[in-house]
Amino acid sequence: MNRILAIAQQPLTRLFLVALIVLSFQTTIFNTMRPFGVCLQVMLLLSTSSGLARGSEIGAIAGFIVGMMYDLVLSTPLGLGAVVFALVGYLAGMTNSFVHQPTWWTKMLLAGAASGLGMLFMPLALTIVGREGVMNRHILVVALVVGVTNAAATIPAERLCGWVLSEPSEVR
Repeated sequence: MNRILAIAQQPLTRLFLVALIVLSFQTTIFNTMRPFGVCLQVMLLLSTSSGLARGSEIGAIAGFIVGMMYDLVLSTPLGLGAVVFALVGYLAGMTNSFVHQPTWWTKMLLAGAASGLGMLFMPLALTIVGREGVMNRHILVVALVVGVTNAAATIPAERLCGWVLSEPSEVR
């Protein structure tokens, strides 16, 4: 029993469980909510917030895990979203390198920018692997809408990721 509790207290286990819940929201509720014809990307928000909460290295690892989980339900090549999400998590984690003590609004701006870049990287990566017809003008609308909505939800998501990715001794 203690072994099961020890596994459940690990940050990556908590990340997997929270990402599973967020993935269920992504594929049900947020798949039907389409402001301006754009599917909101809460999985990308989870990746970005992980980087903001724990730095670039943890953000890249968390982004890869979240992206791989998302790839399993998408029709994109397996691992492509994981690479893009890892890059976005890493970029968001570099916030601490650029800003000494980021305030709430700088975190929102940088998370929105990282999310927008992630939405630009995905069609670019799809084009590189041979998909046609994904690079069009609508990408800019998608990047803007996802960037703004993810920026608006950054603060609670960053607090959630701070708890999820904290070490077991810090949780108690």
